[in-house]
Amino acid sequence: MDLQIRYGVDADGTRKAAIPDDSRAWASSFIREQGARSNGEIEAVVQEGQDALLAAIAGLSDGQASFKPSDGEWSILDAMAHVVTTKQVVVALCGNLGRGERPPGIGPEWEEERAQDGITAVSFTTIADARAAAQAAHGELLALIRAFDASTNLEVRFRHYIFGALNAREWSVFQRIHDGDHTPQIERLMVAPGFQRRSLWPDHTGVTDATARLRSGRWRGPTRG
Repeated sequence: MDLQIRYGVDADGTRKAAIPDDSRAWASSFIREQGARSNGEIEAVVQEGQDALLAAIAGLSDGQASFKPSDGEWSILDAMAHVVTTKQVVVALCGNLGRGERPPGIGPEWEEERAQDGITAVSFTTIADARAAAQAAHGELLALIRAFDASTNLEVRFRHYIFGALNAREWSVFQRIHDGDHTPQIERLMVAPGFQRRSLWPDHTGVTDATARLRSGRWRGPTRG
């Protein structure tokens, strides 16, 4: 589910995200279509993203998780800090929007790319802490999804800078998109030059099926549709 989001810099020095039109259209449609489904179907979709994320970091050492390919780039711990922060934000958004409230103290400026992209409010020094925090936030989100009912407000929305204004149910599905976009990022870090390979696997290379596909150019991720 790699959305192929890439970054450039505007004339004023601001980092700017660019996403292919087909990726944007597909993800926007996926979020809204899945958001209209049953609570159980939404939960299953969100669980898929969490499972893939945790599988990607399984067995990593703290040294591997803190590796950065170069100065200024994220490590796996950095990526997890952003993913966990986003999970926590999504939990808050779903709770507030579902009650028909805008998030308190969050004005229109928080609906812009500059405020949302790369948002990170936590940090980790161990992969175990990152995994535990991801599981905790995921559990909170599942509890909210299971509680969606006829009283859940679907009119009050909060804008995502790429995918537009989303209601509570749609924001919960967004988490699947977000996990799915950062899992390949983690896999790419694991095949970057200088990454310490896992030596305990049968082929002694530390290359998973997913990372092997990345190396060969055969990575496609989940089928869209």
